Amino acid sequence: MKISRLMPMLNIHGRTIYDEEKEALYCNWTCSGFTAGVTGTYLKIRVTAESDQLPGMPGMPVPPADWPCVGAAKEDELIFRHECRSDDEWLTVWQSGSTETAEIRILKLSENARGKLGILEAETDGSFFPVHSSKPVLEIVGDSITCGFGNEASNNSLEFHTSEENGWEAYGPRAARELGYEFRMVCESGIMAVTPEHPLFPMHTMDDIYEYTDELYEKKHGREPQKWNFAEHPSDIVVINLGTNDSNPLRFYKDFGEIPGMEIWFRDRYKEFIRKVRKANGADTLIVCALGSMDYYLYHRILEAVDELIAETGDQKLCCFEFIPINVMFEGYGAMGHPSAKTHVRMGKELAYFLRSKVNQ
Repeated sequence: MKISRLMPMLNIHGRTIYDEEKEALYCNWTCSGFTAGVTGTYLKIRVTAESDQLPGMPGMPVPPADWPCVGAAKEDELIFRHECRSDDEWLTVWQSGSTETAEIRILKLSENARGKLGILEAETDGSFFPVHSSKPVLEIVGDSITCGFGNEASNNSLEFHTSEENGWEAYGPRAARELGYEFRMVCESGIMAVTPEHPLFPMHTMDDIYEYTDELYEKKHGREPQKWNFAEHPSDIVVINLGTNDSNPLRFYKDFGEIPGMEIWFRDRYKEFIRKVRKANGADTLIVCALGSMDYYLYHRILEAVDELIAETGDQKLCCFEFIPINVMFEGYGAMGHPSAKTHVRMGKELAYFLRSKVNQ
């Protein structure tokens, strides 16, 4: 069955785009996708994949193209994963020895900037039934840490592969499952919260793309980005784990005398970004400004921005949260010094504990 016909019966997860020209539902953000209700012995999906080619560092070879990875989960357990390298491929994502009624979640395991994933069709030997959810929603906004960058790589590997990036096991989805929340993710490796005073190189920031459904996909295909409908897709909690990459322009800046001013620049623009997030989500959403577990250079500036906002607006649904740093001795590293799967387990529990204390106040 074409995905367009099936979509009214699906529970859609995350910010997705239906591409009319390609007749595909594009699930590009980490863990975006859908849950399908199936009565039968199998579920197959037909997918189309696009690679992304990231530029190499100056003087270094151009890295290989990245391809998207798709997964399937049943009852919160990952039961299937596959790296997609074709523009037209059928995948059997679930099978049963006898006719069974099940809810199967199809999701993209890898991140948006490193390969695009479209769902064209879904097929079963039985029938589909409608799936709905009334769970509260946790939105996690972040960078490579939130994506689960290299969380399944060997200890501190210097290479990155999308097949070793498991967003389902990243801290945000783990916290959401522990709390009984649905979740959506808006995250990209390397992204900064706001444009720095002295950029190292041109790059969009979360402040630039947060209000759009999928700016990365639309710009890749030369289209004007669509605005995300926050009113139709409300979030009960928004966790923003950004600021790690914002420290890089300061670290590499040649004039130490300007760095304090650059920190103030960050604080003031981070503050305006949080205003934008508040306006988009409304007054009832809990907004958590987090940082960790890799770098804490700018956390004091985030604290200042949030304190100022609370003082100016009286916003009592705005707070900060600091993750415990990576415990290298017991947790090791993922790829390129990023949190390992063990660190994500701990971070998920940390975040769930903190959020539980906030929502139960």
